[in-house]
Amino acid sequence: MKYEIKICLPIYKIGYSICFVILFSLVRGISYINEIGISLDVAMAVLAMVFCSDTLQMEYSGKRWEVFCLYPIDSRKKVLYKRILIQCIYLWLLSILGYICFLGQRPRNLGRVPGIYLFLVFLLAVFISIFFFGMLSFTFTNICKNSLAGIAVSLLVWQFANSKIGDGLLGNCNIFAFAFCNIQDITDMGWFLGKGIAILLVILMALILPFIIRKRS
Repeated sequence: MKYEIKICLPIYKIGYSICFVILFSLVRGISYINEIGISLDVAMAVLAMVFCSDTLQMEYSGKRWEVFCLYPIDSRKKVLYKRILIQCIYLWLLSILGYICFLGQRPRNLGRVPGIYLFLVFLLAVFISIFFFGMLSFTFTNICKNSLAGIAVSLLVWQFANSKIGDGLLGNCNIFAFAFCNIQDITDMGWFLGKGIAILLVILMALILPFIIRKRS
């Protein structure tokens, strides 16, 4: 596990991801605590698609590709699953730092919903967004055999889901339905339908991973 963490969490990735979260919390002004989770849910998705796109590509840059190809398909699959999970958990923990940084703006609580409830809902929503867009970027990077292509496809999906058109067409089926929910009534969990669909899509992408590995071999 330590070896995989060292490979998929290099210093430069840790550096730019921390800078992104801190700068975002400084630039994005908020008035209410209810806005924190909504803002970070969308922003962390962008970071995830960039962060996870090179999960397999790093074998090329690290000049380990020939050795990696000698492993059985199942072993390579487990390694990649592990790396994606490590990166997503790291980004999820980093989103907590972003939440704390936003609290530095001393936002007010809009309504009667306890702050701890808002925080727990945020943790659930942002983890699914991170996992979905991280996996989406990784999948298309390896289908297209290009990191920029994988990020571009993921960014198009993100742009549509984060638009008024996407909200109007998809409603609660939208992965970002949480971001469009009424912040005065954030206890309405209808938005979780979109997150549930995202979980199913992540499982589907995980299932086609062996085919992607064979294609890249």
